[in-house]
Amino acid sequence: MNVTVDKLIYGGYGLARYRGEVVLVPFAAPGDRLVVQPIERKKGFIVARIERILEPSPVRRPPRCPHFQTCGGCQLQHVTATAAREAKSQFVRESLVRLGGIDWPHEIALISGPEYEYRLRTQLKIAVHDDRVEIGYFKPASHELCPIDACPLLSPTLNEALSRLRRLPARSFRGVKTIDLVEGAGGQVATHPVMRPWSVREVAVSVGEWTYHVDARSFFQVNRFLLGELLNFAVGSETCGEVAVDLYCGVGFFSLPLARSFDRVIGVESDAHSVRWARENARRHGLENIEFVVSSVEGWLERNRGAGSVGWVLVDPPRSGLSRRIVRGIVGLGPSAVTYISCNPTTLARDLKWFQQGGYRLSSLVAIDLFPQTFHIETVAQLMRR
Repeated sequence: MNVTVDKLIYGGYGLARYRGEVVLVPFAAPGDRLVVQPIERKKGFIVARIERILEPSPVRRPPRCPHFQTCGGCQLQHVTATAAREAKSQFVRESLVRLGGIDWPHEIALISGPEYEYRLRTQLKIAVHDDRVEIGYFKPASHELCPIDACPLLSPTLNEALSRLRRLPARSFRGVKTIDLVEGAGGQVATHPVMRPWSVREVAVSVGEWTYHVDARSFFQVNRFLLGELLNFAVGSETCGEVAVDLYCGVGFFSLPLARSFDRVIGVESDAHSVRWARENARRHGLENIEFVVSSVEGWLERNRGAGSVGWVLVDPPRSGLSRRIVRGIVGLGPSAVTYISCNPTTLARDLKWFQQGGYRLSSLVAIDLFPQTFHIETVAQLMRR
């Protein structure tokens, strides 16, 4: 099929049309004229691969990584940074309209940083073949390993750690399928499992005036250049009151700054390991007005239904977003404001629709490009009670 790509859509696909049918093409660029081969037909669209580029898009560029398209980590290295950022703003806007019925009338500002060497955390996949070790990431939509020598998204410190791992003998990886790494202050690297003698159990990550102690198993935001921006947009300087609740609080990334503005902060997290670090981080900062609870968000909301004293709720869920039950539970707390931090504009749009039905309006929206070279985009949405 000969097609012209109209635009990029969420998921990183180029969208084209052929005889009235929608065609989705991985690794296409808007404006490409292509010969494509259908590989899968689904309800409402066809997935096709590029056979030949008849005329390249003006925003197409050579990828920096030799593993691009083989490794499943990146989807957008073949387009310019400007084109990728414009597409990501559209991902958010189109999701709001199509899935949330929200026609946001304002510009969606997109905050960005360096395109490469931004990741301070990663998980590497390991395959041991007798005396040979392969280290890398999975190929797209598979569990087949793509071995790599280096990754241009990783910080120089993590790439050096990857190089050290590749020099270790095969016996060091006996029984190991994955290795988690996180970079901290002073170039220290924590790994899980710990790879003696060069890796450590925990590191400290500083974001402005806040320092977070974490280990490699803990969830922590990945972009070392934009952590401060995310924190400022999510918490800001105008949030204050009696009680704030931080749902999916992790190691306390947002809870700690909230404790400076609110009389009391409650952090809720189902992972007991992360809560241990959250409590330790609060202790190190001398914050005695934070309570961290090990609980599912659903369970905590059910137990605190009708509490009525919560002024602010911050929620940073996984990619799957919230459930209708969770939205009802948050609305039932009656906060004057809700901050929703999302890494998936499609589930964000769905959930914002539910919040609007519960009496909240969208008051501000900003996108933050925490994941350059991928189709992922972080969004901070502020909602106010009508």
